[in-house]
Amino acid sequence: MKTRLLEILLAVVLGFFTGVLLSGGGVDISESGIHILLGCILWVLILNYLHSSTNKSE
Repeated sequence: MKTRLLEILLAVVLGFFTGVLLSGGGVDISESGIHILLGCILWVLILNYLHSSTNKSE
């Protein structure tokens, strides 16, 4: 349970910084909203893929 919560928190933090850095507005948070959301979704998918691939190898 704590591991899953940590993964979600990590995805949100990485998604936030990915969205801010890759958005055209740069540091302006109000213009980077959709980019931050897409960054969070990207990292959730990446972490789910990595988690599922490690479970298959065990």
